[in-house]
Amino acid sequence: MKQLPGRSRPSWLQQLIRWAALVIVTVWMVTLLPVLLVVGLIAAVLLIPVLKQIRQEMDHLDRSQRGDPLPPRDVTPWHRRVWNRWHSR
Repeated sequence: MKQLPGRSRPSWLQQLIRWAALVIVTVWMVTLLPVLLVVGLIAAVLLIPVLKQIRQEMDHLDRSQRGDPLPPRDVTPWHRRVWNRWHSR
């Protein structure tokens, strides 16, 4: 590529700009990476009950399509289940 006529930046200034950009990007990535890892961990933990519910619904659909009798459903409120588990130990 040909240089257009006119003044060009000195090479030391171009090097300084490159180094400054490299330092800024490095600091930004070092700062951003732990935040992204923590957000990913929180998202993964929050997805556990969702994936469990999806698995149960897929099993229920599979059983209903095969014509198998559905198992009885536990309708005990969550607070009673916690209470029963705590007292059964």
